[in-house]
Amino acid sequence: MDLYETENKLALFGEMVGCCHDLYLWHCDGTLRLLNTNCPNPGRLQELFALGRQDSALREELEKKARPLLYTGAAGILWILFPELDGGELFRVRVLGPLLIDDLSPVDLEIALERSGAGEDLRKSAPSLARSIPVISISRVQEYAIMVQYLISGERIQFFDLRYYQKGGQQRTAAAGTAPKGDAHGTYQAEREMVRMVREGDLSLLEQINRMAVTGAMGQLTSQDTLRTMKIAVFVCLTLFSRAAIEGGLSPESSLSLADRYFQSVDAAKNISELSSIAYTLQRDYVERVHAVRSSGVSREMEGACAYIANHLEEEITLQDLARSTGYAEYYFSKKFKREIGMSPADYIRDKRLERAASLLKTTDMGIQEIAAQLQFCSHSYFTDSFRRKYGVSPAKYRKE
Repeated sequence: MDLYETENKLALFGEMVGCCHDLYLWHCDGTLRLLNTNCPNPGRLQELFALGRQDSALREELEKKARPLLYTGAAGILWILFPELDGGELFRVRVLGPLLIDDLSPVDLEIALERSGAGEDLRKSAPSLARSIPVISISRVQEYAIMVQYLISGERIQFFDLRYYQKGGQQRTAAAGTAPKGDAHGTYQAEREMVRMVREGDLSLLEQINRMAVTGAMGQLTSQDTLRTMKIAVFVCLTLFSRAAIEGGLSPESSLSLADRYFQSVDAAKNISELSSIAYTLQRDYVERVHAVRSSGVSREMEGACAYIANHLEEEITLQDLARSTGYAEYYFSKKFKREIGMSPADYIRDKRLERAASLLKTTDMGIQEIAAQLQFCSHSYFTDSFRRKYGVSPAKYRKE
């Protein structure tokens, strides 16, 4: 996009936003040195942006991807950074800010500035800063980030493309007697709608999530320990979705084992970008699984048997085990499985083990014989023959290609 045209569009955007908020655009070079801004008195705000900032770590994060980065700086002040890369190197950064996503009293701000190591002059300006920095919902912040990214690059992104970065892991602490504004846990109506869509396998759930993210229907998040707050929200969402999926036809075995894996992933997430990706994936995963079950005509019992197989591929699986997991007699189970799934239990188990083997060949350095043994193939030659019949090449050639 032409630079002159981009500058004009950003200037117009700045004027329009300025009608509602004291929110400014800043233009920095690749070292985060300020080049220009539409802020009439940038001194104190520029000092606030630089306070405690670890430039090398921040630039490294910006260079990972040319996508908006929501940067929580000193005192919990939020800035939206838009990196522009040339050959993978950072050469320009646009910044929108400062802003807050919940109210901050002058006393809170002064305490937070002191903890961040601010000088006396900046601490004394806390009352005027607290009055001037706009408080904007997280959904509106995301909306602004998406808009500015489009003006800069012409690229249409969605809320889950946004990245998050917090200065030094520092969290904002509110003074006694203060509380964040807004509903930090979303709205009951939006929650009910999402659960209904999972239960019904409604694939428009993802569009609904995107819509809620930019209209504010998910509520407002507090900036105090944002990662932990979001993890709790995802845990609640995961619990509701797993129950709704069972009601929608997904077997308890499949739904609950899936939930267990996602619980571990969410708990291990180290930043909001990673957590957002996990949340989006689990939402899509649940609704697509329910949709597949409701569309395929496969009974809950057989879907549960398939889930059991998927979770025990590296163990011995007997027909007795599968029949017991569904409550059917072995003979009846075998006939019902073949009628609904289209192949015998033994053929299905072998097919899924070969798929797992193909994945291990692509993503690990495990030896072929080790993979065969781990997936319960009785011999290396039987594994190789079975693999060649399914994929048309030997395991060694598959890995090489």
